[in-house]
Amino acid sequence: MKRPPRDWPRRRALRIVGGVGSIAAAGCLTSLSRTDSCSDGADFSVDEAADAHVSNEFSTSLDGLAYAARTVVTDALDTDTGESTSRGYYSPHLRTAYVVTGPEAHYYRVETTDRDRAETTGYEYSVEIDVDESALSDDDRVRSFTDVPTHDRESLRSAIGNPGLLHAPHYTSFSVVFAYEHGDVRDRSEFVPGAHSHYLEWDETLLRLTFEERRTVEVTSTTVSTELVAESPGEFVEYVGGERGVVLDSLTSQQRDIVARAIDGTYTECEPYSEPFSELRERLSTREDGFAPLVYYDGNWYFAHLS
Repeated sequence: MKRPPRDWPRRRALRIVGGVGSIAAAGCLTSLSRTDSCSDGADFSVDEAADAHVSNEFSTSLDGLAYAARTVVTDALDTDTGESTSRGYYSPHLRTAYVVTGPEAHYYRVETTDRDRAETTGYEYSVEIDVDESALSDDDRVRSFTDVPTHDRESLRSAIGNPGLLHAPHYTSFSVVFAYEHGDVRDRSEFVPGAHSHYLEWDETLLRLTFEERRTVEVTSTTVSTELVAESPGEFVEYVGGERGVVLDSLTSQQRDIVARAIDGTYTECEPYSEPFSELRERLSTREDGFAPLVYYDGNWYFAHLS
């Protein structure tokens, strides 16, 4: 597809709201307020955007990844091949297809591939955060998080995702599954089900782990592949636009008027849609998963959302 120039001006975000609806040659080509809009129709609205907004929409910072994903992605970035494989109950799948690293703002495409799965025994525990230590009996033993085996610590980190949640005021509990394929590793776990609770001090926070159930679970081998695609937020916008965007050019005067009204505020059209609006929507609906997420129009980038 056509690529926009690298020195394009500041961007704005275009939001397209409304159902797909029927395509018709007639319609009301008029701009309405939200309160006066028809029940069956579509709205164009515009929000300001910058490079950072595109970055936040399509990428995740390495530090913001859940623990299981962050660990294997970091390992992959440290290899010559850009690949790494992890195996366990907690899968390292990502929320976005791209990861941005550090203050240098390098963007990587990240792909995950599940290689194989195997069944094993898993032990699920509920974890209560910030337990009142005064409620403990003399028989209750509190262990330091650093004293439990490494594989148990990895399971706890993967379950909570972000250890900072230990101190979040409204985050009071979570669950963890200790699942190990090999019997010797399982036998060295501190969390073999018993009649009593386990107490851990993690990052100056007292946790109570209570056994819930033993069940069969799957562990998965997942390979993560990384590829550098951009070395700045501006380059990342250009890259994502080239990969997933649509260039709106060769518009009719009526279609340019529609876009201009959307940029000024809100453009609303009722069903049945006019031919210019229907054709515009069709051009923006070229992707199999709905509207193109980015639109390049008249020297500017826009977000394209369908709700």
